[in-house]
Amino acid sequence: MIAHVIDDLFDHAFITSLEEIILDSVPVHTTNVANSNSHPKGRNGGTHRFFGTDIFSRSSINRVDFLHPKANHFFDVFDVIESEFNSPLKLFRIDLNLQFYGQDGSPHIDEGEYTIMLMNNSEWKPEWGGQFQLMSDDQTTVLEEWDYVSGRVLMFPSNVPHRGLAPLVKNVYRYSTVFRVTIDD
Repeated sequence: MIAHVIDDLFDHAFITSLEEIILDSVPVHTTNVANSNSHPKGRNGGTHRFFGTDIFSRSSINRVDFLHPKANHFFDVFDVIESEFNSPLKLFRIDLNLQFYGQDGSPHIDEGEYTIMLMNNSEWKPEWGGQFQLMSDDQTTVLEEWDYVSGRVLMFPSNVPHRGLAPLVKNVYRYSTVFRVTIDD
């Protein structure tokens, strides 16, 4: 198994309160780019664009490049996740992603050593789809597939190609928060 999966780390009330913050205070834009090939924002190219927003990013231990006004809620989530691992994690980026009907992601890799993803929706039905896939290096084979489950946390190596599948129903939106980390020795 490539991904480390944690279910039931957060109770329903916590996931619901985080979802309310996202819906009320964290607008998303079409500026997220997967597999970007230009810097700093990758707006000149990549494999695909999707809806999302930056919550936090740093380019070095001493330089914070962006901090969303609601970032403290996402840091609270990260503190709980980090407590599940034996090694301290160095966080350098938090992003919020959004997908809707017909918007499957293309396989891509992330910056960093590990990616930790939280499935944010407080309510999700299996028939709505939204699975998460880890792919082979040539991006032709699904190595692991995980159902979208409210509050599920997945941690996997950032260099493994991966993608999120869109909801299968119209007017249902799939949110996920992505934490990019290195293991601090």
